[in-house]
Amino acid sequence: MLLAPTDLQDMIESSVLDYLKHEYDFIARANSLAAPNGINATVWQNFADMGWLGLPVAEEDGGIGGGPLEAGLLMRAFGQHLVVEPYLACVLRATRLLQQTANAAQQAQWLPALVAGEKRLVLAHEERFESNPWGARTTRAARDAGGYVLTGQKVLVAGAPGADALIVSAELEDGGCGLFLVEPDTPGLTLTIQRTLDSAHAADLNLNQVRVVDDALLGDPSSNQAVLDEVLAAAIIAECWEATGAMQAALEQTAAYVRERQQFGKPLSSFQVVQHRLAEMAVACEDSLSACQLAALRSQDDTACTRQMAALARSKVGRCAREVSQAAVQLHGAMGVSEELMVASLFRKLLAFHQQHGTTAAFTAAYGNHMLETGTWRSSQVLPAQATE
Repeated sequence: MLLAPTDLQDMIESSVLDYLKHEYDFIARANSLAAPNGINATVWQNFADMGWLGLPVAEEDGGIGGGPLEAGLLMRAFGQHLVVEPYLACVLRATRLLQQTANAAQQAQWLPALVAGEKRLVLAHEERFESNPWGARTTRAARDAGGYVLTGQKVLVAGAPGADALIVSAELEDGGCGLFLVEPDTPGLTLTIQRTLDSAHAADLNLNQVRVVDDALLGDPSSNQAVLDEVLAAAIIAECWEATGAMQAALEQTAAYVRERQQFGKPLSSFQVVQHRLAEMAVACEDSLSACQLAALRSQDDTACTRQMAALARSKVGRCAREVSQAAVQLHGAMGVSEELMVASLFRKLLAFHQQHGTTAAFTAAYGNHMLETGTWRSSQVLPAQATE
């Protein structure tokens, strides 16, 4: 399938690759990890100046108005260069969710500052012992005089350290889905700083009788769940794009290494078994990219299928990511786990991705069950439907 990129997609891909190539090397990444809260303020402001913080925001609200393909191209470049700033958590999850649920006053208060890089929001949704991103949550919101009382726990909230506010998901007493803007210094809210497998900064949240006012509630609790599910699914697709970038970088790093490494007086790349492993890695990278393109195109045309497309992409990319990351380390030998080489960080990045939001097998089963229930297994998901006489 040949895709003709639009002018916007060309601009985003070329600008992000050019910036990261010249301004975000392995040393810059290490500086970001060592910076307070895991974010280099200069890099984040550069993201804002390039317009990337407003990628999912509508043009009338000061953003770019990009869709799944634009987000995917940017995230793939981020994956290739191992960007550690919490772009996906802050922009493709929290900012996008805010725009789709906030009222006019809330948007006026937050959107301009978010797009300009002056403030950051993150979504606090994941909970302990709950691997299904669309599963029910145990955090509760009880009605109180003039507001709500939140009780529960959230775990490994990416980008939470240093965030100006958190969007906390909670079940209401009547069964609706509440999304609440909570500032980190609110009484009863405790943040415990954590580091994830790929060295990024996150935090566990404990909400002990946290009181918020009515104005902290985003959207309509009766329809919030559908919006939240779609935003989470779109973010999973974007995360798959990021993984394809990391996989491509791992392939390139490994190919360069085996050309230089000598064994029995010959470069490792001259051995057929090594060539076969590289070919298998290359096929896995292409398969993953194709799955991401299909998921982005289908979800862009019909947002109702975003959740199914997220399961499809996560199933394919999850299996391929494991294959590529393990082959990269094996072909490097002991150097494959040395922090002096980028491939070690790529391995941890892909390993973290493989464990994110549940197992690959669970996503595979979810998409398989969807195909059985709807009967879509009978026809190709890529080729156009044949006309019947």
